[in-house]
Amino acid sequence: MTRALSNHLVVGAQWETLIGLQKEPTEVRGLARSRDASHFAVADDGSGTRTVGLMSLPVAAKGEMAPDRYALAAVLGQMVDGANVAFVHTDPADPSAAVFVTLRDRRPDVDTVLPLAHLKARLAGWTAEVDGAVKIAGAELDDLPPPDVPLSLDAIAEHARRERPAEARLQLVRKPLPARELAIAAVALLMAVGLGGAGWLGWSWYDDLQQQKLAAANRVDPVDAYKRSLARAIAAEPFAFGADYAQRLQSLVQALPASAGGWRPASIACNAVRCSIDWRRKEGGTFDLLLSQRPDAVIVDLDHAKEVVAIAGEGPDTDATDAADARVTPIPRNQFLRTAGARLQALGDYGMDISLTMAEPLVKPPPAAATGQDVPPSIAKGEWQMAGHLAFLDSVAGLMMRAGNMSLREVKIDIGDGKPVFTAQGTYYVH
Repeated sequence: MTRALSNHLVVGAQWETLIGLQKEPTEVRGLARSRDASHFAVADDGSGTRTVGLMSLPVAAKGEMAPDRYALAAVLGQMVDGANVAFVHTDPADPSAAVFVTLRDRRPDVDTVLPLAHLKARLAGWTAEVDGAVKIAGAELDDLPPPDVPLSLDAIAEHARRERPAEARLQLVRKPLPARELAIAAVALLMAVGLGGAGWLGWSWYDDLQQQKLAAANRVDPVDAYKRSLARAIAAEPFAFGADYAQRLQSLVQALPASAGGWRPASIACNAVRCSIDWRRKEGGTFDLLLSQRPDAVIVDLDHAKEVVAIAGEGPDTDATDAADARVTPIPRNQFLRTAGARLQALGDYGMDISLTMAEPLVKPPPAAATGQDVPPSIAKGEWQMAGHLAFLDSVAGLMMRAGNMSLREVKIDIGDGKPVFTAQGTYYVH
């Protein structure tokens, strides 16, 4: 439930990722209508993804001046530097309750007030769901570790009053004037005053119309449902694992030594943000020699060891624009087939094993008869796979860079005693 605190910070917003397939005010109005929201605020993660917070609060009377209010989650993202942040603080109005606000991947996630006794379990559960480190901000509370960033609600409110962040400030959702309803009511009233029997018929017609509108309001709008499902599906796709990620993975593999103290890499398996390397002992290899060169290796038995290596992230000089450009972007289906598809066929002619499935929609669009308003274009995805000699590994990043719409899910390399081979597979996106 949305609450405005005494220092004009607001908690309890519902946060939705904006798809960006239509003008932002139109998309915000559509989401606000489906959530019965009166106000909204916007947060930006710095990489081009925008999130809207929807709130239901009393609207000031006409002519009454209302103070500026700010969404706590949006201001928090501007004050605390971290991908995953959890803010905890006692409720100023209720010492037995706590404010719990989180940012996941720099985007507002949980935004609520809950009983103080439930906070520790809720924080532990959310931390377990998040990939990567979590930075704790806020006040020091019993049964919780000291915060990494001490921060009070008053300090956040003071920052908002001083900086006046425009997008974090609550804005009123603009709604169209009910001109049609007023006209119908006026006609019905005139008919009731002027004509007794005709007025009764007119009122009956008006009542039937309202019942039809009420029934229509209770029905789920197929277009709104499609937009929400599409937004959730897009947020779940690995758009960050594109060509830039493939190049970093390739650099990690190429930097591995052919031999480390008499131990050779037998196989490598990479997915998400890490690679697992299986080391096999050759003649003359010892634990001491291996660990002196690969201190993170874990001994499995006399002849085998395992090492997990993190795939390097983006460099410190990479700005937000470059990071956004590196993300996977859907392209027209025929454009993909004529560029990346043709390149895959050529690699197959060179002797590589190639497979490509036809794309299927992320979310099935609503029936054509139900689309009485603008519908976002359908986005489809398919699977691709390449396998061949390890010398062709750079073809993966080259192909993904050429297409721009391909993500990499996993790479497996088998070196063994024969020729080294690799298998790479992932997803492509078209519209």
